[in-house]
Amino acid sequence: MSSSTLPNLLAALAIPQDFSRFDKLADEQILTQLIRWKNGVSTSLTSLRELLATRHGIQSLPVDEQADIVASVAAFDGPGEWTADDASSLALSILDPLTEPHIPALVLTRILTHHLKPAFAANPHPRLNLQTGRKLPRPADTQDAYEGQVWKMRIGTGNVLGWCLRNIEPSMYESVWHLILPPVMTYLDDFEASYKLRGVRLVSDLLSRVPPELLKRTGVDGLLFTSLSGTFNHLRDPFTPDLIRAAVPTTLHLIDLITPPLPASLSPESGFPSQDSTMVKSGSSRANPATRYEHLSTLLGSCLIGTVFLYAYADPEAILAATDMLPLVLTHIGIGAARWLKALIPQLTHALLPPAIPSPTRPLDVDLRLKVSSLRALCTCIETCAPRMYLWKCNIIDAIGRAWASATDIEYEGASSLALEYKILLEMTCIKLAEACPSIIQEEYQQLIRFDSVLFNGLVGNSSSATSDK
Repeated sequence: MSSSTLPNLLAALAIPQDFSRFDKLADEQILTQLIRWKNGVSTSLTSLRELLATRHGIQSLPVDEQADIVASVAAFDGPGEWTADDASSLALSILDPLTEPHIPALVLTRILTHHLKPAFAANPHPRLNLQTGRKLPRPADTQDAYEGQVWKMRIGTGNVLGWCLRNIEPSMYESVWHLILPPVMTYLDDFEASYKLRGVRLVSDLLSRVPPELLKRTGVDGLLFTSLSGTFNHLRDPFTPDLIRAAVPTTLHLIDLITPPLPASLSPESGFPSQDSTMVKSGSSRANPATRYEHLSTLLGSCLIGTVFLYAYADPEAILAATDMLPLVLTHIGIGAARWLKALIPQLTHALLPPAIPSPTRPLDVDLRLKVSSLRALCTCIETCAPRMYLWKCNIIDAIGRAWASATDIEYEGASSLALEYKILLEMTCIKLAEACPSIIQEEYQQLIRFDSVLFNGLVGNSSSATSDK
């Protein structure tokens, strides 16, 4: 196979622009053409791999050809309607030689400069200095950042950028910071939830390798936190649950990078930053625990409780996604979550109660999944805020008791394992509550057994023995 075949193969891998509106296409002829092209991608990738084998591998090619190949092939290393089932594995087999141990600097720079930067040049991010990658003190007076958006017509650009972020050497971030950050922030701050979700995942890739000091020195730490917090405002969208599940761990990763946990600096009495511990000497690289707590409070109080739970109450999938993420956030914030118990306990216990009027549009499996998720979060809440549980034990027992009484009616088709987990978690919640409030075993639990020993002995009968064994 001659070297002149390379341009032809790369041209065959150029993704048709119609894939940018694939989910909205109604023209059967265009859909058929796109599917036919998609099915032929594997053949083109296989031919490219065979060609590279005859030329002693991709690393033996000139830098410009290496960059051209990466820009074409990496588009298939990730999600997309244009990616066939085996295309991702074929793409990785072609690109792997460049990632051992890391991408050559010249190849990476050429990809970013010649293949990615031109796509985003027409829509400069208003909060970034494009020459340095630093945060601007105030938004630039530019044209509408959403006008035109040529980059959305360059299908697969997000996958190419993600491949670079996952494979770049950490020590090289400084030299390419101004090339990497603008496209990442453009994705993250886009008005369409699907592109914003891609932006969150790109930020996750970036945080896995970027030096924390670079984030803080360029002011991008605050910019990323603000943008990630803004993703929770995209409610009533099909991508909202995925956004929540992606944004929470990414935000926590950012918080851990810029303000690492310092248990010794917390006041042992309250768990909140003390006055002395919040002081950071000039020039010190130590994290400010007060800043960490403020960021975690924003994530829990403003993003999850004040936005998702408050405004997305009619979207069970969004509520489920936020509830799924609560244990992770509560574990990070610890006893500091006590200030939010007035919102958390009613939210989690209300989900356990059977609705007064069953909703004909609410799927039964979602309802049971939400109950299970709420119990997991409630167990974590009891553990992290144990010193405050005496104030909420009656509310929790009331909800758990009612849920246990109605649990025998749960006979959802195909949900037997989930229903079993639900009952186990009801018992576990009682055990956790007894560990936090030992007096409850001889008082409230005994009242339940006296009321109906047959019904409630299975719920609270094991709590005494479980706590005594610890």
